[in-house]
Amino acid sequence: MPEYKVLNSKGKEIFTDVSLHPGEVLDIEIQARDIRKSAFAAELGIRPGHLSELLHGRLHVNAAIALKLEKLLDIPAEYWLRVQVYYDLFIERNKDFRAA
Repeated sequence: MPEYKVLNSKGKEIFTDVSLHPGEVLDIEIQARDIRKSAFAAELGIRPGHLSELLHGRLHVNAAIALKLEKLLDIPAEYWLRVQVYYDLFIERNKDFRAA
């Protein structure tokens, strides 16, 4: 299974001070594939309102959702969970930075 990383022109992984919630990444993917959000929510087995919360970063990707995304989009569950963990770490690190 391929690993999804952002690499520079020399093949080194790029790290950034900007982090995307996996819902934002999912929204971009849904739009790129021209998928209707209501139909996608039904395929995921969630209500359209819950999908909207996920796309707006108010709901997190858990293992069950990640596996469903893998099945529907052919993007590994590990990718979705990694994006979620990186996002969570980014948020927590910025909380510590602001508090210092």
